[in-house]
Amino acid sequence: MATVRDVAQLAGVSVATVSRVMTGAARVAEATAERVRAAILQLDYVPNHPASALGGSKTARLFAVMVPNLTNPYFAELLDIIELEASQHGFSVLFFNARQNEQTERSCLESCRKQQVDGLLMVPIVHSPEAIARLESLPFPVVILTQPLPRLTSVFVDHAAGGALAAEHLVRTGHTRIGFLGSNRGSEEKLVGFRGKLAELGYPLSDDDIIDLADGHHEECGPCIRSYLARHRPLTLSAIFASNDVAALQMMEALIEQGYRVPEEVVVVGFDNTPLAKAMGITSIAQPMQEIGRLAFQEILALRSQTPGAAQAQHLSLAPRLVVRESTLKVHRCTAELSLTRR
Repeated sequence: MATVRDVAQLAGVSVATVSRVMTGAARVAEATAERVRAAILQLDYVPNHPASALGGSKTARLFAVMVPNLTNPYFAELLDIIELEASQHGFSVLFFNARQNEQTERSCLESCRKQQVDGLLMVPIVHSPEAIARLESLPFPVVILTQPLPRLTSVFVDHAAGGALAAEHLVRTGHTRIGFLGSNRGSEEKLVGFRGKLAELGYPLSDDDIIDLADGHHEECGPCIRSYLARHRPLTLSAIFASNDVAALQMMEALIEQGYRVPEEVVVVGFDNTPLAKAMGITSIAQPMQEIGRLAFQEILALRSQTPGAAQAQHLSLAPRLVVRESTLKVHRCTAELSLTRR
């Protein structure tokens, strides 16, 4: 059976550092903490006395947070907000990165069970009935983030409303050939709201105007975008709505590589309003991050205090908002110039 020294040796850190990562008693550099967590998973390490090792009592005051991929700055920002909220309530947080992999997600859930966490805040990869049943069977409460799942308490932003905001903004700024970059699955609410609003405004979205990221790997969508642009040259779209800011930036980079001017010839809208969007001047659909973190933590605390199975699942939906930046400002500048000329 693996020991804490084995974990420390594999991760290349001290035993004390392993303890700090497991208890959350002190801050550890994220790269170091990630190595420690990877070593724990690889060695299947379980403390001999989990409860005492994590706080000296049966109640560890330890919550877990799991996200699909830390390369998306949205999830990094979400983790930071939840960690701060937890610390203000006297709890530590154990972070898990599922790396967009179903098996890794299941391994992380098993690690949560072994660590005897008090609850889990999770952005799931898998949404099947089997996956939902697996989450329901866990011996601690679970709150789902970013999307509603049946029978599980969820805190999320109305993605369909966000998609509608993007569509309305693009049409009102003069665009009639508008594309979508993201998953074309029927469950993608951003696309549902975007397509519905475009149809309502008289500019239906055709399947050929969708750059489909069917595998869900929005963080590495450059090859898919370039393939689409190669098949549609010259590009007839003048505006593109991307399902997150990382995809929006990769769309802009690919367009510029192909000789298109952004935003003069093609404008781009993202989703999440991450620091990336702010730094790169990307118009984006903003989510109320602080409110998501606060409500999610309130819900996990409430579930923790109730008898398992007795609580009714709550679905808390928050409203998004549009933040306009340089990536779609060309039409605005033209409109302003026309207005001044007419005066």
